[in-house]
Amino acid sequence: MPVLIIVSKRDIAAQRIARQLIVDGKFQQVSENLLRSNDTFLKHVESDSVYTEDVGVEFKPDLVIFASRHRSESGEPTLTVHWTGNTTPRSDLGGQPRSLSFTDPPRLRAALLALDEGREARKLNYAVTLEATHHGPTELGVPTLFVEIGSTEKQWNDTEAAAVASHAIWTAATSPSEGKAAVGFGGGHYCNKYSQAIRKDGYAFSHIFSKYFFEEYDEGLVRMSFERTRGECRTAVIDWKGVRGSDRSILLGALKSMDVEVVRV
Repeated sequence: MPVLIIVSKRDIAAQRIARQLIVDGKFQQVSENLLRSNDTFLKHVESDSVYTEDVGVEFKPDLVIFASRHRSESGEPTLTVHWTGNTTPRSDLGGQPRSLSFTDPPRLRAALLALDEGREARKLNYAVTLEATHHGPTELGVPTLFVEIGSTEKQWNDTEAAAVASHAIWTAATSPSEGKAAVGFGGGHYCNKYSQAIRKDGYAFSHIFSKYFFEEYDEGLVRMSFERTRGECRTAVIDWKGVRGSDRSILLGALKSMDVEVVRV
């Protein structure tokens, strides 16, 4: 099944990653903005990635991966990966309110482990982490993954970081890494406990809801997160200290009604 990599022409980091991908993947031009390497396609788009709700290809991809920049107030050099979705009634950064993309957990697992591998091989002083589900696009109808370089223009222009992100995207596209599929609940926006659960405990994550989700809790989104996970997913991993007790009780009730296994981290 074809995989589509999307690169925004407005994104410096995405453009650097794309140049590395074209070299690494030996892509050939198909049309003005579309390249191909076997079953992996690379498409340049005019829109910002988070607002790209139409990828403009004639085939339905099995997976869409966005190469992207990442911003943070800390400015810390960071390599991140996450699924897309809006867990609130707002959609300030693309997509639809209270909507989640489809996911394919082995793809995210492969991307995170490849980021680790690339960082170590190139001895980069970058953090590598999952992020909680946030921003669009949400309505592509297929698993939608972001692999990002952050967090300032200096890192967006770093060719070494671009090479690591390229490796992660190519790995996610071509070599998914099987693990125990799970949805994550609790903790901060940067998901160290869930990253470690992939590295050390063999998990592969679908959506991750940070503690902020519980400020406007929606059980429908909890159910949607499992329903939109490709393959069998009947496990919730909870950052136990990263969810208030009252919120945790409500969540546990919902998970019990769904017959979902609960794992504490």
